[in-house]
Amino acid sequence: MEARRAKIYGSPARDTITVNCKLKKGVLSPIETLAQSVAGIAPSATPGMLIPIVFGFARNGTWLSYLLATAGMLFAAQCINEFASRSACPGSLYTFVGKGFGPRAGNLTGWALMFAYVICGACCIAEFAVYALSLAQHFFKLNVSSSVAMLFSAALVGYIGYKNVKLSATLMLWLELLSMGLIVLVVALTLAHHGFSIDMQQLTLSGVNFENVRMGLVMAIFSFAAFESAASLGSEAANPLVSIPRAIMRSVIVSGLFFVCSSYAMVLSFHGTNPGLEKCSTPLLVMTEHVGMPALGHLIDVGIMMSFFAAGLANLNAGARAIYKMSRNGLLHGKFGDAHEQNGTPHYAVLVSSALSLSIAVALAACNHPLLDIVGWLGTLATFGFIYAYMATSLSAGRMLAREGRFTLSKKLIVVTSIFVLAFALVGSLYPVPPAPYNVLPFIFAAYMTAGFFWCRKAEALMVPEDLLPVSTVGG
Repeated sequence: MEARRAKIYGSPARDTITVNCKLKKGVLSPIETLAQSVAGIAPSATPGMLIPIVFGFARNGTWLSYLLATAGMLFAAQCINEFASRSACPGSLYTFVGKGFGPRAGNLTGWALMFAYVICGACCIAEFAVYALSLAQHFFKLNVSSSVAMLFSAALVGYIGYKNVKLSATLMLWLELLSMGLIVLVVALTLAHHGFSIDMQQLTLSGVNFENVRMGLVMAIFSFAAFESAASLGSEAANPLVSIPRAIMRSVIVSGLFFVCSSYAMVLSFHGTNPGLEKCSTPLLVMTEHVGMPALGHLIDVGIMMSFFAAGLANLNAGARAIYKMSRNGLLHGKFGDAHEQNGTPHYAVLVSSALSLSIAVALAACNHPLLDIVGWLGTLATFGFIYAYMATSLSAGRMLAREGRFTLSKKLIVVTSIFVLAFALVGSLYPVPPAPYNVLPFIFAAYMTAGFFWCRKAEALMVPEDLLPVSTVGG
């Protein structure tokens, strides 16, 4: 049996706990751990790309859609933290779900997470190329190939992820602080330009109905995808049972406040303009023109481009560690469960994850699809994987708490609300039926998960049963 397993999946099953884990232990400070989740969300990218879409649905209720989305994600974060405050390992939600429903449910969650991180990484590569091409044309009058921009982004992200996790976290932290700081400056200048007066059209929800807010909420929730990625740093974060839950919760709070304030200022700035916010491809640049500082807009575009770079790095870090943990548990080829002897990074998992993301982005671009369309398709696909993992974790938290006799009324409210908000977002993305090719994307994800179900069943027949970590332990 062991020889057969090795032939199919690579090296024999490894010990899944701390003993043989080669990832560096405790090298990331709490702020660096927070940077992983914040960069995964890529909050700087939302004002430039998603808020105009949300405004197209929610109009003057855009800020409310983001406020409700923030509240919903806080419930989901609390469900994740029921596990993150007890145990920590690179498998994150993959391992958490296994605690509640057993290895098979955990394996399927890992399969969904692997899909989400790889596809989201491809989306970040395409988004980086959008801004890189625009800036190259504007400042240097160069027509750069999208494939070249994508290759540059993926190669640099892959190298940093391969080399040093602390370097990754530090770089993500400063890139996000820079880009978010520039956008906060534009928000402040916009409010000052309007005399810090209260926009009653927004606060009274003028012309807004429930359906507007509902449709806007669906897209607003998408802005928070990958907020949980700090959980993948279970081995590398210092004091992970404290720092990781705080990072997950604080990333949602910080990003949510940023989204609410940014959306309020953007809607205020675009009152009475033509084209409106929903049709503007460069909303932040237009906002800086409104306050008489257009040069700041181009600087913000640079910041957003680097934010996509940081987001790609965050997804690579999280995705590689999910692959690493799944390999060490026997679900994937054993080679992906190795860590670099000097760097302490899951180098083979980093390389395969980076290569997959790049291949997907380049293949779509080679078919002459517009980059913004590619971003929309990949972002939607990745979100299906994240929602699946978040819902599975919320259900698993409820089961674990019930098994322990601690499923109090308040805990039930948290779990039920989390599941409701996530299901609401999922249904909203499916009905009304979206136009092609978005109507096909759910079937692509369903086909992927079906294939994963059979792959996991085959692997489970040959693998050593997953050794899940006990409460209040840290493992690799």
